[in-house]
Amino acid sequence: MLGGVSAVVLSGRARSAVQSIAVREAGLVGTLLLPADGSERPAIICLTGAMGGLWEAPARALADEGFATLALATHNSPGLPDKLRLLPLDYVERAVDWMRMRCKPRHGCVALRGWSRGGELALLLASLTPSVNAVLAYAPRLYVGREHGRPNNFDDPTAVAAWTWRGQPVIGEALPRAMLDDPARQSFEDLFGIAVERINGPIMLISGQADTGLAGTTATSGCDKAVRRLARHHFAHRYEHLSYPDAGHNIAGPPPFTGQADDGGTVDGNRAAIADSWPRSLAFLREAAGQ
Repeated sequence: MLGGVSAVVLSGRARSAVQSIAVREAGLVGTLLLPADGSERPAIICLTGAMGGLWEAPARALADEGFATLALATHNSPGLPDKLRLLPLDYVERAVDWMRMRCKPRHGCVALRGWSRGGELALLLASLTPSVNAVLAYAPRLYVGREHGRPNNFDDPTAVAAWTWRGQPVIGEALPRAMLDDPARQSFEDLFGIAVERINGPIMLISGQADTGLAGTTATSGCDKAVRRLARHHFAHRYEHLSYPDAGHNIAGPPPFTGQADDGGTVDGNRAAIADSWPRSLAFLREAAGQ
């Protein structure tokens, strides 16, 4: 069932009251954040990274901007698996359907917003089901990694998949040889890539050029490879990659940035990346919803 209204808050910009509702329904664990005026809104599901849990700050900031948002926990939260290991993508697909029914979003649009491995999750699920209408991915992995802590060890038979789909482990999809940049030196994105060309809507990728948070690859190189993959498949929707110098892994916002320069980059670089990408991401989401 839906929990009662746990709080009514006013964001830093104080544009409107935001209603916060605990969600424990249909097997979902999250927080639904709604602009108080109750009008028809585009809907966004916000996903966090490898450590899981609930990360409400981006969802609250988006609700303040007029979006219906769900901060969704996928693991490391009561009632859910402890670790990023064999997590069912079907769970997030169910959350997409739930948001569409619960919030009646404008034009039926439900977008996914994810950071780090949550960005990988958002892109991967959207490549597998047409129910996702847009993807906004920060510092994402552009190949299908293994369980958390062993994401690149594809030669280790004891390292299991991070994700399942319809009960089966997901291992990614190799690019056709004719589409490879260098067939003699194939990357993880080449061998175990996410078929971003199958996504049913626009895509925005955001990366820091000094990101050291993804072992075995970088977010910027992965995003660049995804953009080339989209171009080679003549992707029908808008796609864009925002890449920032001196920015690291922790660039998912919202502004202002008050953290440390963990996993690469500098404080100033992260602050500049978030300040620039936040309004551009809002414009992207509004355009995707037909606003």
